[in-house]
Amino acid sequence: MVDAHLDLAYNARALGRDLTLPLEALRAVDPHPDTPLVTLPSLKEAGVAVAFATLFADPREGGREDWLEEVYAQLALYEAWEARGLVRLLREGKDLALHLARYPEDGVLGLILLLEGAHALESPEDLLSLRERGLRLLSLTWATGNPYAGGNAEEGPLTEKGKALLREMERLGVALDLSHLAEEAAWEALGAYGGPVCATHANCRALSPSPRHLSDALLRALGERGGVLGLVPYNAFLDPGWRRGMARLPLEAFLRHKAHAESLLGPKGVGLGTDWDGGFGLEATPLGLERHRDLRALGDAGFLGGNWLSWLASWF
Repeated sequence: MVDAHLDLAYNARALGRDLTLPLEALRAVDPHPDTPLVTLPSLKEAGVAVAFATLFADPREGGREDWLEEVYAQLALYEAWEARGLVRLLREGKDLALHLARYPEDGVLGLILLLEGAHALESPEDLLSLRERGLRLLSLTWATGNPYAGGNAEEGPLTEKGKALLREMERLGVALDLSHLAEEAAWEALGAYGGPVCATHANCRALSPSPRHLSDALLRALGERGGVLGLVPYNAFLDPGWRRGMARLPLEAFLRHKAHAESLLGPKGVGLGTDWDGGFGLEATPLGLERHRDLRALGDAGFLGGNWLSWLASWF
């Protein structure tokens, strides 16, 4: 299985969750109102071979120096987990190939690093040091606008600084994640960037009208670029009328988004990007989805991981 979006280090650092615990043990001690869905043992139990793991500093808190410090602290945590044998950081194509050969025997989770929001970077040149330590994907925004591009909560265009960052990403082999981009900025980014493109965690705007999700036109464009969409099993992303405290939705709500996305991208263009424990928990997921192992009910081997692995093989 491949999950294209997990905020592992953010949960460990900002929420103080010990992700090395079994999931039941974390749930027994976690003080937060949202019941956690993810730990490293639960991912291993489910057979998650690869996850795109974020470096995320909340742009609503602090300033650029704080954000950059947090990004590097999260990176150091992933490296510490790797040193303990809990994960493997997949920095290059050879790392991925070796990992996939070893995974059936040892079940160690492979992590591909994703910078969620470029607001921590003072300039495009700051990307190099992160790339040297393994960064392979980048989303220009996290909801809010920044000097690089408009986001889904503060819409605006791609800026000249954003175009320069895209050129640096293309030079360094860092893929573009369209998630959270404003529609205008997303189209401009597709025109300015010639490297690999995906959307790690977004749903279908046609079914859940919001700038947070991708329009049918953008989904078609993503498919034309050979990209993959990671669908999010989060009730608020599945039904625009759902609110916290309401009953959990049936699985059919997720499957509607899956069918719609596959009608535009084809069955090889859609996978998982759960964003689990990215600001919500068990209470906000569809019925039947209690942990990662339950995701196997949602699709075939391609949807559950093969599509993302094929996309990675095309450029990684």
